[in-house]
Amino acid sequence: MTQDAVSYRIDAGIAYVCLNRPAVHNALSPASVRALSRAWQAIALDRTVKVAILHASGDSFCSGRDLRETDLGFGPRARAGEPAPQDDEWSSREGEARRIHYVPPATLHKPVIAAVQGLALGGGLELALNCDIRVAAAGARFGLPEVTKGVVPGSGGLYWLPRLVGMGLAMEMLLTGRIIDAQEALAMRLVNRVVEPGDLLPVAQDIAARIAALPTLAVQAAKETVWRTMGAGVEEGLRVGEHQNRVLRMTQDALEGAQAFEDRRAPRYEGR
Repeated sequence: MTQDAVSYRIDAGIAYVCLNRPAVHNALSPASVRALSRAWQAIALDRTVKVAILHASGDSFCSGRDLRETDLGFGPRARAGEPAPQDDEWSSREGEARRIHYVPPATLHKPVIAAVQGLALGGGLELALNCDIRVAAAGARFGLPEVTKGVVPGSGGLYWLPRLVGMGLAMEMLLTGRIIDAQEALAMRLVNRVVEPGDLLPVAQDIAARIAALPTLAVQAAKETVWRTMGAGVEEGLRVGEHQNRVLRMTQDALEGAQAFEDRRAPRYEGR
């Protein structure tokens, strides 16, 4: 599956979703958001995909919504002197709930790794925030400047940023629109690690390969449990984790892992 704004390929159980509008810092156009939405659907349905890497061509990860082409509902923007484009199945009207979500959905239990270089602003940072692991290239810059344009982040930034960096640091970024660099993002725990630009994709691939080699059901259960219990109380959180473990103990992969350990050999996991 390849589209002009986003390319998609699979190799060795890893799905590569690549933002491909480098001339405009991979700003999100209507075609971008539609292609991203389809990519996450494809990853969810393809059992051969174990993990995904979200990366970008060019100098930047994503500078946010393309203000020249895209309206707030992620539909085509009206041009001066031209009638507004006709609404379609993807676009939301004023006041209507968003009809398309370009970020990895909460129901996608397969891990997603963001490999970020250059600018990750607005919707671009929200793309990374909705991933599970974030690797940044030295020199990358992060920010949610929506408040300076009279709006607020609408694709998870308000939810994820405080949970990753804490209330005070998140509020400073959200209320001022301040942009931070990669080292500050690392210190805030916004990103997992900072690497040299040439090492960005190889490091993300190494993490993805390690995940892809593990039992698929256990990996997905771990992600699902963390996401489901993010706002849960202690009792519920512990109960969900224990339940997942109980179910996994009945899988063939769990039996294979134990038998391989006993036999002192590499396990052969089948995702069953």
